[in-house]
Amino acid sequence: MNEFEPEPVCIAAFHRIAKQPAGELSYSPAHFRKLCAFWREFYVVLPLAECFGQPDAPGRPRLAITFDDGYADNAEIAAPILAELGLPATFFLPTAWIGSGRSFPWDAACSPAPPVMDWTQAQGLVCAGFGVGSHTCTHVRLASCRSEQRRRELLESKRELEDRLGIEVLDFAYPFGGREDCSEEDRVAVAEAGYRCCLSCFGGLADARDPMHARRIAVSPRWHASPRAWRRHWQQALNEWRRKRSGLDVIVPSHGAQIGANLGEGKAGGLG
Repeated sequence: MNEFEPEPVCIAAFHRIAKQPAGELSYSPAHFRKLCAFWREFYVVLPLAECFGQPDAPGRPRLAITFDDGYADNAEIAAPILAELGLPATFFLPTAWIGSGRSFPWDAACSPAPPVMDWTQAQGLVCAGFGVGSHTCTHVRLASCRSEQRRRELLESKRELEDRLGIEVLDFAYPFGGREDCSEEDRVAVAEAGYRCCLSCFGGLADARDPMHARRIAVSPRWHASPRAWRRHWQQALNEWRRKRSGLDVIVPSHGAQIGANLGEGKAGGLG
């Protein structure tokens, strides 16, 4: 790998921070706090807008924290923990669901179904200094949209967020997040709608120079139950990144090795 090539950015994606976690999309507050404290110590945690472009100089690995779907617990539980730790984050909201009083259909089996935040809570995120981005209006799968519907989903969600929250909305994460859920034509439409990035959620690290193909790691209670488990997953992703660019079979990343050494010494032992 060229020594002047920027290291990738890690963008973590959460959905729910729930006191009673259920399924792959929910993470407990205690584990969330531990993971965030670990990130604060071993990563440079940046606002999403600062993740893209050339870094000034090599240093600790860069990471951004994001949330999808606008669950009320994002505002009630996650945001206060982030604020206490002094960490930035971006929340991607599907505008037709915010303040609707409805729950998502995929949560029908939950009792009670987790609520979606209202506009007062969304405004509170902005007032607390967090970023807000679009997740379409209706949480539609972009790849299934005709061009006019896609245009409405992109433009109207952006406009409503800006009008209601008094901010400029430049960040976009497409619903469902799979490779097949957003085509190249869809990404062109995202850029034409005025967004600066288009985030997926199928794993891997993001190329800082290509924000329209930015990848995210969905944080899972099964695969990332502790900071130690997170580090293993992140190091694997970084190894894969470097392997693709260098053609080498085995790569030991310097940052990963240092983080691993610190964990082994017990420096972050209370977080495991």
